[in-house]
Amino acid sequence: MSRVLRRTAILACAGVVLLTGCSSASLAPLDQATDAHGNGGGSDGVGSAGPGGAGGAGDAGDAAAASCDELSATLQGALDGAMEAQRLPGVAAAVHVGGCSWLGAAGVADAEANLTMQPGDLFRVGSITKTFVAALALMLRAEGRLSLDDAVSRYVDGVPRGEQTSVRQILNHTSGLFDFTESDAFWAAALDDPTRRWTPAELIEVVASKPPYFEPGQGFAYSNTNYIIAGLIIEAASGEPVGELLRKRVLEPAELAHTYLDGAEPALPGLVHGYGRSRGELVDTTSAVDPSAAGTAGALVSTTSDLTSFYRKLLDGTLLGPAELAEMTTWVDAPLGEVNGYGLGLSRRESSLGVQYGHDGSIWGFTSSSYYAIDSDASITVLVNLESGDAGRIVDDLSNVLVMP
Repeated sequence: MSRVLRRTAILACAGVVLLTGCSSASLAPLDQATDAHGNGGGSDGVGSAGPGGAGGAGDAGDAAAASCDELSATLQGALDGAMEAQRLPGVAAAVHVGGCSWLGAAGVADAEANLTMQPGDLFRVGSITKTFVAALALMLRAEGRLSLDDAVSRYVDGVPRGEQTSVRQILNHTSGLFDFTESDAFWAAALDDPTRRWTPAELIEVVASKPPYFEPGQGFAYSNTNYIIAGLIIEAASGEPVGELLRKRVLEPAELAHTYLDGAEPALPGLVHGYGRSRGELVDTTSAVDPSAAGTAGALVSTTSDLTSFYRKLLDGTLLGPAELAEMTTWVDAPLGEVNGYGLGLSRRESSLGVQYGHDGSIWGFTSSSYYAIDSDASITVLVNLESGDAGRIVDDLSNVLVMP
């Protein structure tokens, strides 16, 4: 793990030699879109047929397919341009808008092997994990197994000021708890032994001697410590390991077949290589730190297609009921770059498509951004295998494509 990682907001939501090569799937009507491995559509794995299928579409189907294909080319051009502008090793993206779906990629998944990035490749997605964890907590709240107004100390021992801090304040980052990823002691230990497995209790201990940012409920400060604690709250309230509960309650019902919580369950093959930069060179940081150091704050691995599907199903009421969605979208002011509001594991940002809801992520070797503009029915996910990349900026690039005349 290079020292450059210490200077990066590794879990917070936020190569120098240009690497070329791209792979993309055409933008197609939703029922013809390719899956995460490029299956579906035509025999070449590109879903470009109209709703009527090859040879069977009427004029309307042909027009829809042509429109989707035209937009596909524009989106891929924007993605290629963003990769070049940011000098990224690689990037994958998904766009779902109206009746069309597009999966695209550019660059490489492995710089040393010059392996071309594919639209369905697996990435570490960092703090996007927090939305999944908040959704689990809200499911338990709907069943009366926890209350957002409960004190943290009811579920977890050893949390500083746990008697004065509520579950809600943990989930919306108003607890004031110090962020363990800002601790020099944590990084010294992580750098000394990158294979070390961290327990949640050890991560909480890191902050025990640190002063809080403010009293509970008296401000906003994004802290990964909050979501390490959230995972423990969920386990205490449910009586189940958080990884198992996540799979049973979210991943399987939402049909997210290419998503898993790293370190909590067996890994799927195909994780792309993630990179940092040091003295003008790419440094492979894919496995720089054990995923237990991210845990329920940021250890999720996923694909652009799975994340896009998750946020749509979360926000259209498939996964959560109206009362829980209302809690999740109760905003506090959150000055986080483009993000201007934070709910329960959910960010709100303005865009050319209108208000977008989702989350950003950053972890060693990777950055991510996934948002859904409900009023425009437009979903965009961008995953980058460079820790200093700006995935959110690419979300804006692709959003602007969708509003072009």
